[in-house]
Amino acid sequence: MDKFMENKWVMRILALLLAVLLYISVSIEQGTFKTTKNTTSQQNSDVITDVPLEMYYDSDNLVVSGAPQTVNVTVEGPKSIVQPTKALRDFKLYVDLRDLGIGKHQVRIKSKGISDKLAARIEPAYINVDIEEKVTKEFKVEAEFNSAILADGFEAEKPTVEPKTVKITGAKNIIDKITYVKATIDVRGEVNQTVTREAQVRVLDRELNKLDVQVDPETVDVTLPVKNPSKTVPLKVSQTGTPPEGVKILGTSMDPKEVTIYGKQDVLDTISEIDLPLDVSKIDKDTTVNVPIKLKDGLNKASADNAKVTVDVQKTEEKTFSNLQVAEQGVGDQYDMEILAPEKGQVDLTVKGPSEIIDQLSADDFKLYVDAAGLAAGDHDLNIQVDNPDKNISWTLSDDNMKIRLKEKANS
Repeated sequence: MDKFMENKWVMRILALLLAVLLYISVSIEQGTFKTTKNTTSQQNSDVITDVPLEMYYDSDNLVVSGAPQTVNVTVEGPKSIVQPTKALRDFKLYVDLRDLGIGKHQVRIKSKGISDKLAARIEPAYINVDIEEKVTKEFKVEAEFNSAILADGFEAEKPTVEPKTVKITGAKNIIDKITYVKATIDVRGEVNQTVTREAQVRVLDRELNKLDVQVDPETVDVTLPVKNPSKTVPLKVSQTGTPPEGVKILGTSMDPKEVTIYGKQDVLDTISEIDLPLDVSKIDKDTTVNVPIKLKDGLNKASADNAKVTVDVQKTEEKTFSNLQVAEQGVGDQYDMEILAPEKGQVDLTVKGPSEIIDQLSADDFKLYVDAAGLAAGDHDLNIQVDNPDKNISWTLSDDNMKIRLKEKANS
């Protein structure tokens, strides 16, 4: 290594490299300085939007209206100052109203904290304000709700508010415009029970425009009492259709016999009973069926969904007895009776009734006759009478009348 370092050519090459590096370093620094210097000297303009406007006034006793909440300011100057000013917004825009009295005024917007190297232009430069006396007054809060939030069949009573009153502060002429102080309960989904919600207090004028005032407290608790009116009514079976041939519906019974229904009161007032439609066209024996209890619009539930309806059935049978002789009675001794119709004084008798009764009947169980008592000579139409052996059966005759002729006997 010592020999290497003592070589004069090595030392010359190292010296040349150091000289080149030094030259390059100086050139880069000079170029950067020139660039920075040129950049710094550039002028720039930019708009800073929505800058809050501060107001200085006696806020304990006065109210100011008419001033915008924000304004825009255009700044112009070196870019190195414009950009940080826009980004940091470390300045204020304000109006000083402390020396002004009650009334309308035009005032100039001032700035504080903007660099002296920047030119600032505020838009608008002047604003019109109205300075008024501050008034605080107590108002009763009226609660309201949208009836559409109620579940079907439910009703709401008058909502209550806690606290019942609020203090409202504002300009005297604004306070005088207050017509409504409302708190609207906001509930998501259907309501089927009493609810309490926090509601924002809204202050409105006669045309329902919102007024610019301070409310204390800003929110209240609104309670909406919800009820489900009810009524107990009887059930009534209504038969539909025709029973099968040979079947007679003796009666029906229900379990339960009455139900409690729930819904809107005006709908309940129109209901005195609930009809249970029962199709009897396929019932041919004693049976029990579940009949759904259907509710009309405006009702939401019943104490039972179905009623058990028990149906008592009687099977009927029909039997015809042919050529039964119609007897006569009451014919006076002085008369002979001639049967004109039906032929031979015979008719067919058809009986109908419970199978267990009809099966045991015979023609001998019936007596058919006409009563001619008190009749004079001549032709007469008489009703054919039937002695019925059982009140649970019915009958029909092929002819209901018998035509007879009474003649006086020759020896009379």
